[in-house]
Amino acid sequence: MAVSLDQLQAFVAAAEAGSFSGAARNLRKAQSAISTQVANLEADLGLALFSREGRNPVLTAAGERLLLEARVVLDRREHLIGVASSLQRGIENRLVVAIDELYPEHALGALFADFAKAFPSVELELLFPLMEDVSRMVQSGAAHLGVMWRQEVLPTELGFQTIGWVPLKLVCARDHPLAKARVAWEELKRHRQILVAARGDGPEKRRLRVAAEVW
Repeated sequence: MAVSLDQLQAFVAAAEAGSFSGAARNLRKAQSAISTQVANLEADLGLALFSREGRNPVLTAAGERLLLEARVVLDRREHLIGVASSLQRGIENRLVVAIDELYPEHALGALFADFAKAFPSVELELLFPLMEDVSRMVQSGAAHLGVMWRQEVLPTELGFQTIGWVPLKLVCARDHPLAKARVAWEELKRHRQILVAARGDGPEKRRLRVAAEVW
């Protein structure tokens, strides 16, 4: 069974245009060429894709089902061409980005939607480590780029660019003693602190430690 991309393209174009003449205009080909390619595809598959009883061809049940598959094949062809074009222009075909878990999630959707439009053929992998783990992943080569909050001590071998500011909030339970009045910094030290931190015992973990008792 030999099925060509030209056959699938003619089939999809005819189904979308509702006629062989419309498909021919859209593809800038002769109507006879479209009709022949669709007929050959039907012969190769052993199935009728269109009913030709009326003035315009109408998809059969088999045609409706195979139309979905044909579109997938043509879409993957376009993707293959896009990847090849990116490689030819020296664009990375895969990008790994490590993003600090503390980064606002609502900001990521729009950011990577824009990335997908600009680089539709680049495969993207997102990792969500914590704080200092981001810079370690970039240093080790596990990630190409990292998005992290600013540390007091930055690795000298990495380049950094400020992209914005995010407020850091300390929170407590609604019935906690700290929730009942304005809190001074010294008052925080008298209560247990639950600290989300990186796996290592780096300077950021020590800097964020406020209370004497920490979980």
